[in-house]
Amino acid sequence: MKDESSPGSPIYQWLGLDVQVIEPGKAEGTMLVTEKHFSMAPRMHGGLVFVVFDTVMGRAVHSLLDPETDIATIDLHQRFIRMVDKGPLRVTAEVFHPGRKVMQIRGEAYESRGKLAATATGSFIVLPRASQ
Repeated sequence: MKDESSPGSPIYQWLGLDVQVIEPGKAEGTMLVTEKHFSMAPRMHGGLVFVVFDTVMGRAVHSLLDPETDIATIDLHQRFIRMVDKGPLRVTAEVFHPGRKVMQIRGEAYESRGKLAATATGSFIVLPRASQ
């Protein structure tokens, strides 16, 4: 699987997102939130927080699979606790049910002061390999 923060992924490059697998089933993403990530209000756009969750959670799921296996997000629910302002953002993700066909995962986002800013839960499907 290509590194999610690679130059070949323009959205991740634009975000400045770095995603690392911590251990199988766990991943962490970090980025520096700037004004370019803001909505009309002076805070990070919620849709961008969603993109970061989806990316980090997908990386955690994929870390349990063969690199050639494809996955897709089935659903992802995000809950905001506080706004994400300028500064470092850290998102963690952990698979809590590694099913053969569907994996369940949860994540947390921490804003620049280290306070919990959002949580997420999601389901990812493990797609069957296309026949060669």
